[in-house]
Amino acid sequence: MVQVEVVMDEKALHARHMLNFKLVKLSWALFLILIGGSFILESLKKIDNSWAIIYAGSGAILLLLNLLRIIWKINISKFTTWLGAVGLLFGVAALYKVDFSIWSAAILIIGLIMLFEVFRK
Repeated sequence: MVQVEVVMDEKALHARHMLNFKLVKLSWALFLILIGGSFILESLKKIDNSWAIIYAGSGAILLLLNLLRIIWKINISKFTTWLGAVGLLFGVAALYKVDFSIWSAAILIIGLIMLFEVFRK
């Protein structure tokens, strides 16, 4: 039996690489805007805890980056997915003044990712 392997041509591979590059660049731009805006709002006394917003916002940015990668069929990064989930969880907890260890959140997220991997395959 002959196996046929579908290989992308050079143009399509380059286009996918450039799309991923643009998504990463967009994520960095949103992250820097988030940090600058949070610090400005905190100095103007409009918000109390800028770090909670930075944690939650950066986690959301990382999760949305990987969601867009899934939509456009680009390989996702498990590390940034994990980091985004921990950041979002920690930021939301800090906004609502729930005090817990970042390590417990990391262990929880690792367990959830492992659980999703079992059901995905």
